[in-house]
Amino acid sequence: MNIRYLHERLSPIEEITVVGKNTVVDGVICHVMGVVRYGRKMRLLVLQYDEAYRQHVEEAEVADSCDTRDMPESNRMVLRGQRQLDAVNPFGTVSRVFIGEREFKVHTSENRRLSSQDWECVLILSEFLRRGWQPAGIDFQSIDMLFLTSLELDGDYTAIPAFGENSALRFTMGPDSVAYLVEQPITLTVGSEYPDKLRFRDTVSGEERWAQINRVYLSDMWADMAKTFADPKLQEHMTLEQITQAKLDFEKRFLEICPKGMCFPIIEYECEEGIFLQFYFKDYLDATPISRNSVLGFIVSPDQPTGILGLKLKAAIIQEPVPANTVSIETELFQYQHTTTGGDIVLK
Repeated sequence: MNIRYLHERLSPIEEITVVGKNTVVDGVICHVMGVVRYGRKMRLLVLQYDEAYRQHVEEAEVADSCDTRDMPESNRMVLRGQRQLDAVNPFGTVSRVFIGEREFKVHTSENRRLSSQDWECVLILSEFLRRGWQPAGIDFQSIDMLFLTSLELDGDYTAIPAFGENSALRFTMGPDSVAYLVEQPITLTVGSEYPDKLRFRDTVSGEERWAQINRVYLSDMWADMAKTFADPKLQEHMTLEQITQAKLDFEKRFLEICPKGMCFPIIEYECEEGIFLQFYFKDYLDATPISRNSVLGFIVSPDQPTGILGLKLKAAIIQEPVPANTVSIETELFQYQHTTTGGDIVLK
């Protein structure tokens, strides 16, 4: 690092206004530091400290240093671990910001964990400290345990607006999705009827949820993709050579994931609004993770808009292939996603 590097990091910043308001949301200490203008772009910066996240990180580090067993992780352990080591970001879905009487639409947002080696962030913190910002409650925490949310405010700015002294702030949220662990074993039968609702609880709160399975079937994606590549409409957008090459590339990658003759199980279901189910095979959850060269994600949609209860029909895919003659499927409802819109965050 040299002085020119520091100059390049600081030079885009043309103006800073300290806001200096703080609150606690979902156990996270949140400091609305202020507004920074980069050229004609304006960003609102929020510094966050999650004590629960720090404890999880320290516990994981101790466990790793003490665990001398030569036992590989299972996919279940990996999926659980991903949940535990995620820091809470209360500002992750902000759609609008109100500062005093002014309203700003959030164009983009970014959240990153800070590092004492990240000189750009260190310099920004120092600039706010020079202007009187007081980091109460987090001033003795390691920089490596802090997170910075940057909200780019929609618009074209030649100066930071005058907000008025001690203006109130309100953050309006957009939809957010939270995962809840279930781990409930379920035996599914291809082509069978499901007259009874599937009832399940998350492992933390014990709150009961339900789903109405409409049908379970096997999807032959090799056959589906063959139809796609053979569709004459595709030639309106691609040449024959491009189609042939795309087909060869797909087959090469897809063979690593699904051999020909194998299918993916699809579960169509109805449930409460905003709830989405995620199934895995029990054998997959208990198996050692395998590194693959190819990774493909699939999104499936039901043929019908509504199900037997008249609710929106949803579909979940188990992304592990099975033989085409499979009838019985031993699976787990591993978790569900609940999409909601949170309440406003208000700082006066």
